[in-house]
Amino acid sequence: MQFDWEDIRYFLETERAGRMALAARRMGVSHTTVARHIDRLERQLGAQVFERSDEGMLLTDLGQGILSHARSMEQGALALSDRLGGKSQALTGVVRVGAPDGFGNAVLSRILPQLSAQEPGLTIELVPVPRTHSLWKRDVDIAISLDRPKTGRLMMRKLVDYDLRLYGAPALLPEQDRPQTKEDLRDLPFVGYIDDLLYTGELDFNRLIDPQLRVIYKAATVKAQMDAICAGAGLGVLPCFMAAQKDLVAVLPDEVQFNRRYWLLYPEEFRDLARIRRVADFIVDAVRSSGVRFTYG
Repeated sequence: MQFDWEDIRYFLETERAGRMALAARRMGVSHTTVARHIDRLERQLGAQVFERSDEGMLLTDLGQGILSHARSMEQGALALSDRLGGKSQALTGVVRVGAPDGFGNAVLSRILPQLSAQEPGLTIELVPVPRTHSLWKRDVDIAISLDRPKTGRLMMRKLVDYDLRLYGAPALLPEQDRPQTKEDLRDLPFVGYIDDLLYTGELDFNRLIDPQLRVIYKAATVKAQMDAICAGAGLGVLPCFMAAQKDLVAVLPDEVQFNRRYWLLYPEEFRDLARIRRVADFIVDAVRSSGVRFTYG
């Protein structure tokens, strides 16, 4: 049986996207083109690889059975393409980096343009992606994550440790009335995350400080929370590397302190791709030499 690699490529993108229409947009083709490749693959196999449903394209047992083989074919094709392209020293292609909004906006948005200047053949995309599992769907090529995955075939590198403290606007915290103990915090308004949009318990800071705190304003991103804190809406926990750029007062910094870690992740099958290694190495080196103060004080 002769397989067309293009059919396998469309099969993999459809599995990742979950819908033909989304796969078509990602690949820059029409919905009809995706459907034609999937139909041809299914005719060759003599059975369906996808079950069409209201939830999207779900793998059948046959689809599950060929998935790992298809991924191996893709890995080999990517490595071969990269090796052939390596005859010219210039790197080309698209690398999409996903990061939590705070780190992405405050750090990566400032350093990644430097890489674009160094590697004009690369197209670098920075997107806010809070969840590591986006790697599996290939929403991103490289992910910055708070969580270190315990499963999955991933290349993982520790990026940086960072501190967080409790902050408030000076107008909300007259010096003579500032909290002296954690119990005093219950008298003040707080800003925090929206509970059902909290993607990791690592960020549930207000509950960790005191479950009885009065949270009067919630936002899905740390940038929106910082804006509210700066406007005097309430106290809130912020990364020190973000708060240092604002006129904010640290509250009980010795009693209320957190430390978290960012990890850089990408799929193991990308480890031989020069453009992925280049971007990953650049991020690690640039973050560590950026001069950004990730610790408190």
